[in-house]
Amino acid sequence: MISANVATIGQGLIDYRADPVGFEINVLGIPEERVWSKMREVCESVRDNQFTAVPAGHSVSKTFNAGRIGVWFKTCFQPSTVITTAPSDNQVRGQLWREIHATVAGAKVKLGGKITALQWDVRPSQGVLDSLIPDEREQWEKNFAIGFSTSPDTVSEHATKMQGWHNVWVLIIIDEACGIAPQIWRTAIEGLVTNERVKVLAIGNPTDPNCEFAQACKPGSGWNVVRVSCTDTPNYIENREVIPGLAGRDYVARIAKKYGLGGNGYLIRVLGEFPTFKEGTYYGYEVQQARSKGQFGLYSWDPTAKVHGFWDLGKMHTVGLFAQFRQGRIRLVDCYYDNVGRGLPEYVKVVDSKPYVWARPHYAGPDLIKSNRKSEQTGMTTRDIAAGLGMNLEPVISHAVNDGVEAVRSIWPILDINESLCSEAIEAFGSYGKRKNERLSNEEHPVYFDEPVKDWRAHWADCLRDVAIYYRYMTTEGYIGYATDEREMPGYSQRVNDNRDAVYNPLELVGGSRW
Repeated sequence: MISANVATIGQGLIDYRADPVGFEINVLGIPEERVWSKMREVCESVRDNQFTAVPAGHSVSKTFNAGRIGVWFKTCFQPSTVITTAPSDNQVRGQLWREIHATVAGAKVKLGGKITALQWDVRPSQGVLDSLIPDEREQWEKNFAIGFSTSPDTVSEHATKMQGWHNVWVLIIIDEACGIAPQIWRTAIEGLVTNERVKVLAIGNPTDPNCEFAQACKPGSGWNVVRVSCTDTPNYIENREVIPGLAGRDYVARIAKKYGLGGNGYLIRVLGEFPTFKEGTYYGYEVQQARSKGQFGLYSWDPTAKVHGFWDLGKMHTVGLFAQFRQGRIRLVDCYYDNVGRGLPEYVKVVDSKPYVWARPHYAGPDLIKSNRKSEQTGMTTRDIAAGLGMNLEPVISHAVNDGVEAVRSIWPILDINESLCSEAIEAFGSYGKRKNERLSNEEHPVYFDEPVKDWRAHWADCLRDVAIYYRYMTTEGYIGYATDEREMPGYSQRVNDNRDAVYNPLELVGGSRW
């Protein structure tokens, strides 16, 4: 392995493992004055620490520096695999990998390999590969850097793919880390970090206080945090344009005037600090208030009360929220998330495995009526299949999305959540937001459509909406937690009949139901 290593990169470049800043200046040709203090601190943190988190303000060279760090690691540590990811293809292809391409092309030393849009292949020659024993050959076959986005429709695919990218040395770069789905984050941290030779660099604007990146930036997380403020830049400190494009005093003054020195926009864009709640969200403020009032904690289930199951059923993504209603409060005691389309038989097993006494029926969204059409393949409806498995499944009352959103807002003051089992749900609720109007938005002034983003968070939010609609329209004060079946509730039939959009019979019994 040593002979292949030296032949591939040369002893001089190996020596730069201990000097990433020197590598950027001497090998990549970056002028020394442009490798400013915070860039140096981030480089040295990656060198010295396994986990580095960089929450940063706008226009502070965070992606520029991340690209150079990726090239340093890929060149000086071999055989190695460098994995980069970001929430969107544009962020990967048009930002981080644009920097990687520019870095490789502009280096003083020819770094070798073959670089394409999202992969830099630095494998040795076929002759060298053929000379290696199988284990070593596998390592050198994965001697490349690769980038991909984690858009909502590719989360499952890439979470699975990331599990196989092990090597002697590994660097994971997570760009715009607040937007990374928790499944990808966990795969990267739990699935790939198997020894001290695996390093992680997570960077981004700190827009979401409920995400995994925010947790990594908290004291005691095990991450070394390098916060980069616009007030750290040479342009700000010297009050002149030392480095073109970096934020300076004019930018800071403009943001301060727009948002105020203590406003969320100033925290995010200037100081690189997390806001109290995420911009453009439906429930960001409510989640922040609930956290401050102690509504997230060890709210485990009460064995003297029934547990109500709510489901947002999808072909690939399914969410289950398990709630208890006692003494005027709603408690989310547990939850379930499937993002690979396991199907109703699996969900029945999950319910059977729980120690709860289940209320019946379980509820799904009003679109259960649409999915109640018979499948061309099986000739059965979703409710038929559920009933055949012993699960009584009914839709909540049909409602407009905006009404559901308001119903959710109305229950936040009485909602307690078992954080130990529902942390992913809390993250989803706090981050669930409106679709951004990219054409009209800029860094200083985001503009949003009045419609939600259809990503993994939407499934959690839709399920919570069903909980809220159920509580508002389908329960009677004093009933929940005590009656055997919601069909025993006073006035239940009349309330359902008053819902003119309902096209099902809620009193229809499904024989043989366990719940």
